[in-house]
Amino acid sequence: MGRFIVKDSFYKKAKQEGYRARSAYKLKEIQDKFHLIKKDDKVLDLGCAPGSFLQVISGIVGDNGLAFGIDILPAPKLPAKNVVTVCADIREINIKAILSDLSLNHFDVMTCDIAPNLSGISDVDNAHIEDLTGAVIKVVQEGLKSGGNFIIKSFFTATLKGITQELQKTFQKVSTFKPTASRSVSSEVYLVCTGKK
Repeated sequence: MGRFIVKDSFYKKAKQEGYRARSAYKLKEIQDKFHLIKKDDKVLDLGCAPGSFLQVISGIVGDNGLAFGIDILPAPKLPAKNVVTVCADIREINIKAILSDLSLNHFDVMTCDIAPNLSGISDVDNAHIEDLTGAVIKVVQEGLKSGGNFIIKSFFTATLKGITQELQKTFQKVSTFKPTASRSVSSEVYLVCTGKK
């Protein structure tokens, strides 16, 4: 019974405070602990729909910052002037072209809260997770500034060790963190990556 109390409280809190999903509180908690995003930063959020990460990022970076979101699903428009979203498959995007269109050399921070559609068949799910994560890491390697930070959702599955090791090649430090707002029954975990090499 107790494990549903957290879900209800964060779900209700999101509704009351105008966030589109409980995941807003996961990012807030990560930010409070690791201070990855700063005022005026240009931030790319991969898998941005429905937009709760963008809502939090928008508030942190301020008017001169940018919260840029990409998702294969259309994200409902957010009223903030510093939020831009595009509908695209991250496995097919040209991040250099996107940066050029934005008149940027790179993003300061990237976030990724994508979850592949899990089937419950571990071999199939692990292949999906690896495929998606590989595409995300490619975007990070090409579009994130040297010294930049990155957050990605992953899962306690057979893929986690390999994904962590892959990220350790690109970042100075990779920390594993499970926010309080994550459902206790969920195997999700966030990999917090700091200092892109």
